Amino acid sequence: MRFVLSNPRLFAVKTASVFVLSFALVPLLQWKDELPAMLYTGSLVALHVFILGIYLYRVRFRDLDPDRRSLVARVLGLAITVYLLSAISAFDANSSVPQLALQMLGVSLVHMLILALLILALLMVRAIPAGRTGTSASSRQSS
Repeated sequence: MRFVLSNPRLFAVKTASVFVLSFALVPLLQWKDELPAMLYTGSLVALHVFILGIYLYRVRFRDLDPDRRSLVARVLGLAITVYLLSAISAFDANSSVPQLALQMLGVSLVHMLILALLILALLMVRAIPAGRTGTSASSRQSS
């Protein structure tokens, strides 16, 4: 078995988008006490719905796992990363910008792991028996 990133460009674009959107939260977190609660909450919900859309864009769930064991492992990995995300995302509005940026870096790295868990396909690779590596040089020369 091996993991395959079927579309590295899509993964890079998704990762960059999530990093940019995560760091866009820093000013919003600093304005938390100054914004009306509904505007702040609405902004957070809209941002997270948008990020969820980024996560799920062009993900073919049926193609990711060849068996139930790998599916269970993937779901367990997602549960652990969601827990990590909730554990490190307790932000204090009075934190300094560098501290908030450092926390956002941690959040972004966990987001990147979630993206990888959603995009990497697990393929079953069959071993090629010794001596059966395709056409041999002698058979190519005789044709």
